[in-house]
Amino acid sequence: MRNIKITVEYDGTNYHGWQWQENADTVQGRLMEAIHRLTGETPTLTGAGRTDAGVHARGQVANFSIKKDLPLHKIEMGLNAYLPRDIVVKSAEEVPLTFNARFDARRRVYHYYISPKRTALLRHMTWQFFAFFEEARLHQTAQLILGEHDFGAFSRVEVQSAHKRCIVYESRWFWQNDVLVYRIVANRFLHGMVRTLVGTMMDCARGKITVDDFQQIFHSRDRTQSGPAAPARGLVLESVEYDTINPIPV
Repeated sequence: MRNIKITVEYDGTNYHGWQWQENADTVQGRLMEAIHRLTGETPTLTGAGRTDAGVHARGQVANFSIKKDLPLHKIEMGLNAYLPRDIVVKSAEEVPLTFNARFDARRRVYHYYISPKRTALLRHMTWQFFAFFEEARLHQTAQLILGEHDFGAFSRVEVQSAHKRCIVYESRWFWQNDVLVYRIVANRFLHGMVRTLVGTMMDCARGKITVDDFQQIFHSRDRTQSGPAAPARGLVLESVEYDTINPIPV
């Protein structure tokens, strides 16, 4: 058996998220179909993260095991030949059989993109936010969530997890040309966490709540107190970080 690690980019606009669903079009489902068409095998495909409907990825990571002896460049090219244009396998490498894209991930990096001006080209990739907001409040609230905390206030109520603690290594806002970007790096993310954080931070920035209110909401661990989730279209899984992986020599 060969364990193949792939890095995938996709525009999530037309998909019901990453995770396979029986009666819905998903990114994982499209990849599984492409793998089967290329290899004739039906392996389990494990993704590093389960992005929601409409969320995008620049560096999603997944792995699957196959028996077929195909060169890596043919796996990459072959999968792309069977995939729609809004899903692209950027790389393929053979890794130890013990590698698991989800459980071996150490950090995940998300960016959320906000355009304060109307845009045609980025309409599927940004939250077009036209209300006045105080940028200083965004920087203040971003700093409050650094470190290890319970993020129950910013996750969906129905999250099935042993706990809701996450370690946030980086949380900051910056400008990229005319687009405002929120960058967050953590060891794990809860369902809906980034979008709810962004939505609540923007509520604070436009004066609906104060920075103190934000902090109280955070410590409450109560999702009903936080703001509405920001639209899915602005969120991108940028990359997934691992400890050093020694690829299998080709």
